[in-house]
Amino acid sequence: MSRSIDIDFTFGESFDVAAVIRRLMGAEMRASFDGEVSYLVDEDGMFDWRKGRDSELASFISVVSAERWKERTVGITLYFPDSDSGGDFLFHPGRETVSCVIGINPKVLPGSRFCDFGWYLDKLIPLLEPMGLVRVEATDSA
Repeated sequence: MSRSIDIDFTFGESFDVAAVIRRLMGAEMRASFDGEVSYLVDEDGMFDWRKGRDSELASFISVVSAERWKERTVGITLYFPDSDSGGDFLFHPGRETVSCVIGINPKVLPGSRFCDFGWYLDKLIPLLEPMGLVRVEATDSA
């Protein structure tokens, strides 16, 4: 069984994907790793992640904000500031839930194998709460 670490954020109403991504990146999260960005536009239910040049980021953000993608999952890989930790941010159909799947160098509690959710929540909740956040659920199946 593979490990899964994720945090699900639920909002009181539908949100704009571009606004969430811009807010996260405005807090110095970054999408680029070695000049590449990873993103998902789930056209066929297969979750085929793509890589592109970081110069394609603005175009991706514009595309996933279009109404036609509102009932499809879209995502982007983001890295936390001053850290080598990151995750995939998945924006679910209906745009009331976003998941942060922590898969890049997860921070763990000292002396433990479990995720230090406090570290992630401390960075993400202040950014997302003003956008209408109503529920947070964290899971670590080690």
